[in-house]
Amino acid sequence: MKNKPEKHDRLYDSVRWRKARAIFLAANPLCAMCERVGRDTPATVVHHTEKHNGDPVIFWDQSKWEPACAPCHSGWLRVQENTGTLPGCDINGLPIDPRHHWSAP
Repeated sequence: MKNKPEKHDRLYDSVRWRKARAIFLAANPLCAMCERVGRDTPATVVHHTEKHNGDPVIFWDQSKWEPACAPCHSGWLRVQENTGTLPGCDINGLPIDPRHHWSAP
């Protein structure tokens, strides 16, 4: 039995989204999270860096999009959404969360 559709499901199911997603991933082919830790991983997901909750203005704002691979999107980025903190460090051992108190201003 399928759960009740979310109000933003229609946005993700649209032809407009499929085209915009394809164009964005072609222009941004590598996962931004993996790049921060020194890996080159193809991006397969467009991550919304601001929770949109179905708001079309936020949903379509490309300045709030980030290329991600599926493991980062369902792992690190989900943790960040749920806790407000991004775990992990870059190749220099510095936190990848720009809000961490060790991060450079």
